[in-house]
Amino acid sequence: MSTLTADIFGATSAPTVTDTSDVDFERRLSDEMLRERIRREARRRLDTEARRPTSPIEVLTLRERLARPADPVTYRIEGWQPLNSRVILAAQFKAGKTTLVGNHIRSLADGDNWLGQHPVAPVEGTVVLLDFEMSPRQLDAWLRDQRIMHDDRVIAIPMRGSARAFDILNDDIRAEWAQRLRNHQAGYLIVDCLRPILDALGLDEHHDAGRFLVAFDELLHEAGIDDALVVHHMGHTNERSRGDSRLRDWPDVEWRLVRQSEDPASPRFLTAYGRDVDMSERKLAYDADTRRLTIDGGSRHDAAKRETLDDVLSVLREVPEPLAQTHLVERVRQGGERPRKQIREAIALGIANGDIVTEPGPRRALLHKCAPARRSTPQYAGTVGVSSTPSLKDGVLTHSDSQGAPVRQDGGHPDDERF
Repeated sequence: MSTLTADIFGATSAPTVTDTSDVDFERRLSDEMLRERIRREARRRLDTEARRPTSPIEVLTLRERLARPADPVTYRIEGWQPLNSRVILAAQFKAGKTTLVGNHIRSLADGDNWLGQHPVAPVEGTVVLLDFEMSPRQLDAWLRDQRIMHDDRVIAIPMRGSARAFDILNDDIRAEWAQRLRNHQAGYLIVDCLRPILDALGLDEHHDAGRFLVAFDELLHEAGIDDALVVHHMGHTNERSRGDSRLRDWPDVEWRLVRQSEDPASPRFLTAYGRDVDMSERKLAYDADTRRLTIDGGSRHDAAKRETLDDVLSVLREVPEPLAQTHLVERVRQGGERPRKQIREAIALGIANGDIVTEPGPRRALLHKCAPARRSTPQYAGTVGVSSTPSLKDGVLTHSDSQGAPVRQDGGHPDDERF
């Protein structure tokens, strides 16, 4: 065998010598990988444990579900909030949301009729308010004015400047809050308001509100709370919750609190819409001594119609003779820019409630004048002059005589060409 062949075969068959430092490295690497696998598995198991539902999830066929007795819709606030529901109160800037929340708390604790009219099922346990806007002194003063009888069933927690402490996106912090709420037997949770929390947690109002609301649902579930209200601001231009569309999707019911105009002293109006809720706009009256709100009329449209009626009556008091509707409408328009349709609706309202009476005029016209004395007939329930019967269609007031023949309001014959 040649030297080259021997070197080749010898190199091939000779045992490989491994440095002891390499052996130590591999052993240490293996141990570290094992420890990392243990930590990774521990995190996975803890995450799974945290996500596990606290109660079993019921899975039934639709037939099985429908075979059970149907539960009727029951309300926390009759017509405004069903039991086991979430409400978002969307309020215009400085529209009185804090006052409305105070009234809400009093009704929930004492069982007072909501806004003086709607029955309330009092909360079993406590009503908890987390207030992120008012100082402790202000919060105490405003709630004291409500004269809540069962004030031992109200927990008011000032959170201004401490919004970061309500980081319920953190599982541990959410668990702490759930335990705290359970300890106080919370039955209803109110958050006033949402924006300071989002800011403190670095959440974008336009994109991240849904993340917070999901965590809030989890908090309510873990704390055993069925009903809640979250206060949020409206945008400056639209009468809707500002920001993420989830703020409209999430609640079962949305309440909207608005002013009639930009004037801070203008009347406030409240409406509610959602699942099993459809409350048209209501005007609110405010008692400054008690900070109490009561329903005191209909919508902004109704309020504008009543204001227009005042203008109509003012014109009728000034003129010496009764006026046909066309002439009356034009006289009212001379004093402002109210739409003709709104003036005609106000005239119909005045006839219906007895402020205006009618009498026949020349050429089958119907003339209008102020009633000699105000009658106590409810709006829309009164009778009109004996000579005709009014009806409102598409904003136009029409009349017919006792035989059903149409009557013109401008002094012309019904067959004449209309203006």
